[in-house]
Amino acid sequence: MRGESCTGKTRASFEAIRACLKDWQLVFPKSARRLLALIDAEVLAPRTVLWLNEAQNFLIGPDGEEVAAALHSQLEQPGPVVILGTLWPEYHRTLTATRKPGKDAHPNARALLNQVKPVDVPVSFAATALRSSLVHRDRSLATAVSTSAGGRITQTLAAGPQLVDHYHQATSHNPYGHAVITAAMDARRLGHTSPLPSALLKAAVPGYLTEQERAGADPDTWFAQALAYARERVMSVVAALEPVASTDGMGALPDIYRLSDYLDHHARTVRCSAFPPDSFWTAARDHAASTPDLEALANAADHRGRYRIAADLYQRAADAGGTGALAELAWRRGRAGDLDGAEHLYQRLIDAGDTGALAELAQLRQRAGDLDGAEPLAQRAADAGDAGPLVELAWRRGEAGDLDGAERLAQRAADTGNINALVRLARRREEAGDLDGAERLAQRAADIGSRDALIRLAWTRERAGDVEGARRWRQFKL
Repeated sequence: MRGESCTGKTRASFEAIRACLKDWQLVFPKSARRLLALIDAEVLAPRTVLWLNEAQNFLIGPDGEEVAAALHSQLEQPGPVVILGTLWPEYHRTLTATRKPGKDAHPNARALLNQVKPVDVPVSFAATALRSSLVHRDRSLATAVSTSAGGRITQTLAAGPQLVDHYHQATSHNPYGHAVITAAMDARRLGHTSPLPSALLKAAVPGYLTEQERAGADPDTWFAQALAYARERVMSVVAALEPVASTDGMGALPDIYRLSDYLDHHARTVRCSAFPPDSFWTAARDHAASTPDLEALANAADHRGRYRIAADLYQRAADAGGTGALAELAWRRGRAGDLDGAEHLYQRLIDAGDTGALAELAQLRQRAGDLDGAEPLAQRAADAGDAGPLVELAWRRGEAGDLDGAERLAQRAADTGNINALVRLARRREEAGDLDGAERLAQRAADIGSRDALIRLAWTRERAGDVEGARRWRQFKL
């Protein structure tokens, strides 16, 4: 069920289950780890509904890819079992987006969700539906219809507009509460997906206040009063900051809060172009709940051109064990010309078992002109499944006039199934007039299974007007 915040996804799901699967058992895990434990224990019996409310909380985060893979496997087991999830459109886009070159954060989630045809829940009801006599028989629905703009009655019923008003009105009578909520909104929209520590919110607040407001705060009471305002339930339904249930038992986790979904959605509209103050970033660096949160906030700062802030957050994430942040720092050192610093960081990644760092370090040494030093790293990367550095190194050897060395590396890459270097080198030998050498390399590529590559080379010769050369490329057989 795909829809914006407070559009009725959960209610629609409940009514669908009650109408169609009323005799089935319902399993409602509260966290990704609980879900994984359920699947690992193989306790999902036939005629079970596995309900993932706000599925982004299961599919985004440190356990997200493991959850997606487990759900995919569950769907391959004997059933019948129904997996029902609710998801915001923007999270659906994030999880199903085509991978970017060199980056693929959600391959398992994309494979899972691409099998699904979402049921879209509109943000508003059609006018014809709201004129139904059934609506006006219920006082709360009738009131919602009369007070909602554009048919958005579910949001009214969920007290969303009142909550937004509660937030905005605080600027005049409780600026500290307003600042706490704003800091939470910024943290959430910029990538802090974990529940928010109160220490982060408290440290972030000063930058959201005027000098006069800061001077007027009672050091002993201001934060408690601000937090009380943020936790005040609007219409006895919802608060800006909600408590987070303990994972081990009853009660709430101390000093940990979750931002209301409706305010999260509101923030992405009204504060989409706002950049938080310095106090927010310092608070995030010192108090972010997890390494993935730090990395996400660093990415947000980087995308907004705040490179110093991003570097501080990446460093904090790397110090906490974040390999993604460590890789980002290594790349930045390399771009800045600090080759020793970049190599040191890449070596840390390699020591931690990151095979991708082998390729990055090999390419860094190549760009620095250290082809001999790059070669053993490129070979290790190829052994780990990435022959790209070998292909590039072969090209660079050829550019330097070392065709024998280039051929040796091209053959190594071909041994892993990557014939790109052989094809490039064949073209280079042909252009140099060494037709025998070109044909020998082309035949090797063909023997590995690259007739398509040879056909492309033939087309290249044809476009250049070399009909005989094109015929020669096409004569090779697999």
